[in-house]
Amino acid sequence: MQKRVMILGANNFMMPLIKKAKEEGYYTIVASPVKEEPGFELADEKVYVDLRDKEAVLEQAKRLNIDGITTDQAETPVRTVAYVAARLGLPGIGEDMAELFTNKYLMREKCREIGIDTIKYKLVDNADDALDFYHTLGCDAIMKPIDSAGSRGVVKLTCDEDLINEFEYTKAASKSGRVIVEEYIDGKELMIDGVTFNNHYQMLTCGEYKKCQVPGIFSEYLGKYPAEVSPEQFDQANILVKQIVEGFGLPWGRTHTEVKVNDRGIWLMETAARGGGRYISSETVPMMTDFNSASFLLAACTGQIDEPPVIHYKDVSCGYVSMFMPVGEVVSVEGIQEAIDLPYTYSNNFEDIHVGMKTNAFMDKIEGRFIHLIAKDDEEFYRRVEEIKSVIKLKVKTANGIEGPVWER
Repeated sequence: MQKRVMILGANNFMMPLIKKAKEEGYYTIVASPVKEEPGFELADEKVYVDLRDKEAVLEQAKRLNIDGITTDQAETPVRTVAYVAARLGLPGIGEDMAELFTNKYLMREKCREIGIDTIKYKLVDNADDALDFYHTLGCDAIMKPIDSAGSRGVVKLTCDEDLINEFEYTKAASKSGRVIVEEYIDGKELMIDGVTFNNHYQMLTCGEYKKCQVPGIFSEYLGKYPAEVSPEQFDQANILVKQIVEGFGLPWGRTHTEVKVNDRGIWLMETAARGGGRYISSETVPMMTDFNSASFLLAACTGQIDEPPVIHYKDVSCGYVSMFMPVGEVVSVEGIQEAIDLPYTYSNNFEDIHVGMKTNAFMDKIEGRFIHLIAKDDEEFYRRVEEIKSVIKLKVKTANGIEGPVWER
């Protein structure tokens, strides 16, 4: 009998999961509040619903008699997926796990509980408490919402004025209105995707962020796989993430974890019970391995997996390069299609860039435009990155004149 699966999310990042569901013969129910999203075009059944409204999604899931519910590459639906699965007795990670993996404060508390060293941190509700804790650190700090994604509301604090000026911005980005202030850690930032089943964790990919110093936000201009770290650092990072995922008790699912490496050790920044966004789950992972995230999630959420997957790894270099557009109006998109048509480029989020487009101020890394690429080794990878940057001659009319895209600074 055909399995009926509900997928929460219908935007471009969900398309690989939706396409795989159709390809593998699932009756595919797609849910999202945005009627214009492309995933609905492939759906056997469309549900227009706020994905944060757990009861509304549950009502639709009951009505449609689903066999499984899932999502990937998105933070917002994780709690709703767990809630609906629990209420219907379907395979899920559990509501406690969903809360733990989407709450940055609880992550830190759980690390302490299971004996993992963590950076200094404090949960705060107001700017005065935040300032008091910041003064105890004696170093720069990071202020972030406890429950946002995509670097929304994240601010680096280098002085009191940063905190005073930005606290309300950070608080507004939190669904719960709560903020965490953390010790700032220097070092190379790694992004590690993995898979777990029956609480047995396996690493899939280990890459690194190369940061772009775009004013006002934390983002990267390059996501590079594999990470350029020593074998010892690679092993230490993998061991730490395994300790975290298994120590937290995640029964099954995909994970995306970010850590920093420095001479003091390996430090958790945050972890998520989903695959990496920016098509990391659907593009980078299959470039680096023979594992298909969508197939795994669909089978797992409908109860069709009974043992951990066997992973085989590939010897390639891959990743994505990102650009930010200055504030203004796009007056030329020269080179965009040429970059898309290069034989070594893959998924991108260039689809809505057009002449006349009004560009926004940088608010978070979601504002970045990126394109994935693959190469046989690191040397070829970096050469191809430079070729992409030289090909794209996008122009924006700004208050200061005509400007091109911002890559790295």
